Amino acid sequence: MKHTCKYHPGVQASWYCPDDGVHFCEDCVASDEAADSGRARCFICNKALKQTGRQVAQDPFWKILSHFVQYPMSRDPMVIVLAVAVLCAVAPPNWVGVGIAVALGLPLGFLAAAIVEYSAGARMRPPEYTVVKQQEFYAKGAQFWLLFAGGLVALGYGFFYFGMLKGAGIALLAWFWLTLALLQVVLDGNIAACLAPQRLLNTLAVVGVDYFLAALFLFATFIGVSIVCSVLYDLLPSFIGLPASAVIVGWFFFLTAHLLGYLICQHREKLGYLSPLQDETAMRQRRARKPEDERRQAVLLREGKYDKVVSTYKLKLEKKGGSLSLNEQYEKLLTALGRKEDQLEHASRYLDLLMNNQQEYRVVELVRRYRQMDAGFRPATAQSTWDVAKLLAENGEAKVALNILLDLHKRAPTWPGLAEAYLFVASLLKKEFNLAGKAEQYIRFVETRFREPKAQQLAAECRTDLGLQKG
Repeated sequence: MKHTCKYHPGVQASWYCPDDGVHFCEDCVASDEAADSGRARCFICNKALKQTGRQVAQDPFWKILSHFVQYPMSRDPMVIVLAVAVLCAVAPPNWVGVGIAVALGLPLGFLAAAIVEYSAGARMRPPEYTVVKQQEFYAKGAQFWLLFAGGLVALGYGFFYFGMLKGAGIALLAWFWLTLALLQVVLDGNIAACLAPQRLLNTLAVVGVDYFLAALFLFATFIGVSIVCSVLYDLLPSFIGLPASAVIVGWFFFLTAHLLGYLICQHREKLGYLSPLQDETAMRQRRARKPEDERRQAVLLREGKYDKVVSTYKLKLEKKGGSLSLNEQYEKLLTALGRKEDQLEHASRYLDLLMNNQQEYRVVELVRRYRQMDAGFRPATAQSTWDVAKLLAENGEAKVALNILLDLHKRAPTWPGLAEAYLFVASLLKKEFNLAGKAEQYIRFVETRFREPKAQQLAAECRTDLGLQKG
């Protein structure tokens, strides 16, 4: 029986925890390198997991054709396809434009290489589009794309030169070779292998009838794609027709990659193919790419153990309180969980960190949000209150700036910047709200309480600036 991961329903499970009765994929397990040679451990109970075995896809591909048709329409493949299609709009409507489109399509090859690896590992969900940044897919992906695109361009020229009927006959023969050649590029990682008759015959003998059926299906799909692209190119302006054709070709390309990966999955032992996604050492390395504590937190979140996740973050902040990224993660978590009390408790530290990292532009919106949670919210320290108040006033939030500075002398009677802050309050009252009487009260407070020459000088300058005479 095939099992899927509890937390990723579209991914086949590789591990099972007898104590918790939970199936996990590779992204949902821990790895104790030192104690157990990298053996997978449960994030819930931390006990060793049992490997369920990677089951080879049993269904012949022709019984699940609808899956292959829908697969490239998923979000992640389409993001790359649409991005490339938009760039193709600048290509001229000639063979030079086709060459430019082929060059622009290299990212499709990178994602296709990842799709083949996923499919060969019996993972029927597309990888995220961000895998195009992983260099291990570059070489194989580029060769796979160039062979595929070169084949399509050559067959397109064949239709143009020989006509539809003869061109279709040539395309049928060509697809029997091209399907096998693409398989060989995946298996060997070298485009030169598609020219080695012995290797091609060995692969053909292993895949058998599945290969011929796959080649026929891809040929039929290619004919349909060619007809649709030809109609679009004839009826639409080139700056629309070429991108639209690129979308259809991209869909066909990812369908081809997924189908070939599926064939490899069904025959991988005889083909001697060991995908990096199936290799135990590689899987341990892949687990190690993302810190274990982050992956543990992800599992706890899916388990609904939110209190434990929040407690984990608090412990990490005690050790690494100065980490902006860690504080940002904690803030996002609290926002998602709607834990307003914890957010307000964390607010002052987070605001100070943003100010210290020259991220003042984020402070104003955060203060608005915190004051919606608690109308009396103020930063914890007098200095933070003063810094935030100036920032708010500069960004059109004079009223909020006044509110957080009120009664500052009661909160921090010995703070050395109190005189300057209250003179700032007086300035806001007069300039922003035309409350001369209130401004006068704050200036007098400074003149009465702070007898130092500097404070007296600042008060006199404030009076002059606001046009208030000493009574």
